[in-house]
This record gives sequence, structure tokens and C-alpha cells, in this order.
Amino acid sequence: MISEAEEKLGVKLPDQYVDYIKMFGHGGIAGLEILGVGLTGRMIFVDSTLEYRADELPENLVVIENVDEWLMCLDCNTGKVVSWDFTGYIKDEYESFDDYLIDQMNNAIENM
Repeated sequence: MISEAEEKLGVKLPDQYVDYIKMFGHGGIAGLEILGVGLTGRMIFVDSTLEYRADELPENLVVIENVDEWLMCLDCNTGKVVSWDFTGYIKDEYESFDDYLIDQMNNAIENM
């Protein structure tokens, strides 16, 4: 499935995100929802990424979380997690997917 997703999106997914998908698939806690692969095998992150590419999401970005006003995305060129909004603004947020995941999980737990 990973190879199929990379082919459809034209990117090489960062290893940390691939590990997350293999271990957890899709989901989160306390309102945090990290896009991945659903129980039915649907590649939710692929569908979302392709949908937002119609809104000019850059080709190197893969959507991992929809935060309404913006999207959290993997930059497959750098491995960083960035935010992207619908005006095209991109901001570096985290150096890696693992940094993002740990921070977001801690925030979710603290705010429960």
C-alpha cells in the first residue's frame, strides 16, 4: 500500500510516517486525528492530499491532519511537518514527523 500511495502522489514518504502507518494505520486521541490508512484499507491521506492538490497544495506536501483553517502536511522533500493554508502560505512547524506526533499527543493529553 505504501508503494501504491507513493506512486499515486509522486513522492517518497518519510520513514517515520511509514512506520506510523504500519503500526497504527489511522487515528489519534482527544480530537487529534492523524490521517493514514483506515480499517477498510482506504488510504485517507492519499485521498485528502489529492483533493487539496486541486486547491493548489504543492506536489511535495502530503496531508496528515486537517485543522480546518489550515492543513498539517509532510514535506516529502525535507521530512519536516509544515502547515499550509488556502492562501498558499507554508510554515515550518516540526523538524520531523516524530517531533510532530510527540508534541501533538502531549498537547491532546494535557487538554483532556
